Amino acid sequence: MARQRRGIEMGVLMLMWQFFNTGLETFPPVTLLIIAGQVALYMGFIPVSWDAVTVCLSAQAVLRWREYERLVLSAFEHGDDLHLYYNMLSFLSKGRSLEQHFGSPYFAYLLTVFTVLTSATYVGLEVILSELFDDKQYLKTCAIGFSGVIFALKVLTTSYWDTGYRRYFGFRVSGKYAVWVELVAIQLMVPNTSFVGHLAGILVGIAYTQGPLKLVMDLPIQAVGLFNRPLATPTRSRSNWGSGVSGYGTAAGQPYGWNTTNDINYADYDEAIRRSYETLQTEETSGIINPDSAPLDQDEVRRRRLNRFNIT
Repeated sequence: MARQRRGIEMGVLMLMWQFFNTGLETFPPVTLLIIAGQVALYMGFIPVSWDAVTVCLSAQAVLRWREYERLVLSAFEHGDDLHLYYNMLSFLSKGRSLEQHFGSPYFAYLLTVFTVLTSATYVGLEVILSELFDDKQYLKTCAIGFSGVIFALKVLTTSYWDTGYRRYFGFRVSGKYAVWVELVAIQLMVPNTSFVGHLAGILVGIAYTQGPLKLVMDLPIQAVGLFNRPLATPTRSRSNWGSGVSGYGTAAGQPYGWNTTNDINYADYDEAIRRSYETLQTEETSGIINPDSAPLDQDEVRRRRLNRFNIT
């Protein structure tokens, strides 16, 4: 049975305004496709037989029930329109920068691997926490959302491009540590978010930038020559400092260049999202629906069901 279609909610309207205000033609295809697909899925325009509750990610579902499809499907589901808006707005800037650097085919490959590995890392961390604290509840904790992948991408952007310093709660923090500060800050401001899911994304990003993941991912690409990919990270140009990033690298032995001086500054997006999180208020409920109580409308039933698991 296909999910019920939703009306155009505030988060979707704000996201549409952001797109049209910036200009759709300025965004690369994979980034656009991922965002459009998740919006369409959330609004019910894509006919699927599942919903967010039935594909939320938990260690129990993957390891005991062997529902491996949750490793992918859970990442594309969102709890509500604001959850979708914040995730897609953050992905918009990071996806644009990285897709311009890597090229669309490799970026699509990167997203595929990151999605599966972030979910797998989440499952592994929940198992470790369950054993460490002797609490089986960790195995049942269910999460949905794309921000685990977004945190992995953020590790790449802060590694490839020096973003200077930022201020968090009055403290000046180097850009390379921003991802760790945001991991804690978001959890404090929005307790219902999945700390483990975000941490899983950071670990995957570090495995790519500082560990063996990039080498492992690039081996089959080099072996079959499926598509060109950047062989070097971009160099930093101080001449355009503060207004964008420009530089040159090499792809398959050929020079390539880009100039994002007039592009979106993803650091500005992150700052806007951080401030939005500070003003976001969350309502906690028990998540228990009493069959003897008065009938509930569909939105209230959905909200109470989704409250049973974390969002990422």
